[in-house]
Amino acid sequence: MWSSDYSLYVMVAVYAVLAIGIAALLVVYRRRRARHRPGNVQVPTTAPGAGRTKIVNVRYELISPPYKQGGIATVWRAIDRKTGETCIIKTPRRGTQMDNVYLNKLLLEGTYLRRLRHPGIVRYIDDFYYEGEFHLVIEYLDGETLMALSLRSPFTENQVVVWACQLLDALSCIHSAGIVHRDINPKNVMLCSNGTVKLIDFDTATSIRDGARTEVRRDDPFTQITNKGFDIPELLSGGKVDQRCDLCGLAQTCIYLLTLEHPNQVCLDLFKSSWPRSYSEAKSVADYLVSAGVSKRMARCLAQGTLFSPDHRFADARAMKAALLSASGYTEKLVETLSTK
Repeated sequence: MWSSDYSLYVMVAVYAVLAIGIAALLVVYRRRRARHRPGNVQVPTTAPGAGRTKIVNVRYELISPPYKQGGIATVWRAIDRKTGETCIIKTPRRGTQMDNVYLNKLLLEGTYLRRLRHPGIVRYIDDFYYEGEFHLVIEYLDGETLMALSLRSPFTENQVVVWACQLLDALSCIHSAGIVHRDINPKNVMLCSNGTVKLIDFDTATSIRDGARTEVRRDDPFTQITNKGFDIPELLSGGKVDQRCDLCGLAQTCIYLLTLEHPNQVCLDLFKSSWPRSYSEAKSVADYLVSAGVSKRMARCLAQGTLFSPDHRFADARAMKAALLSASGYTEKLVETLSTK
């Protein structure tokens, strides 16, 4: 049996431990409440792989060095001090004879993104001038581009159909707003951590009027847009463009995802041209896709989307989506269900 004095000491020790635990819990509780009060947003000062930071326009904490150097813009990761969230800031590329051109393209990108609100399109947040330089702020996407995934094997046809339908919904929104992306390829499609895909990089986009084909201005240095392996005929030649150039880009993207072969090279190997110029050549593309394990009807849809003449492709994004759903035997509802998985 313990002595009464020993029992007293044990009770005191137990109560002391309980008191310390309760005090610690109260401190944690008060800190959490303070963290979530309006005006007391906790802003992280560093991010994974971050270096130096600089406050720009009061609201944003820019992280150096740059996250990525693109052809037109320098891409920075930043912290929005107002929300505490990570975002992306793009500034025009500098140090070349194209400085003013890159600035104008970034200004246009901001103008286009302000008009576009869709779950399949990277979200516009803000734009401003700071120390004489233009800054475009867009959402940070947690994921990778489809090109950067470095797959060891192609995607399944079911998965490609789901992503293609998501992208075609986004393209319907873009084209309805009188805009053509002009650079649809796996590098400009982000696979987000939730399994959905989003279009990014609108810095080569242009406007169209009433859905009509638009002659790109002769003084526009982007009358010709090349992307090795994913070239689109009317963009490569600098001719008139409309929404069907984006459909060609999407069809080529699907071919790559299904085969991991660059679509222009596939055509060159089959008939010494970067695109099918006739229905017989399109049939050769379809037969090649079937040999790679793609269903016959799906293969025909993608081959039609890559035809040299825009008049021989699908009329718009809705028509192409309907064809893909028909080819796969899917319904709209089933695709929506698969998209959430």
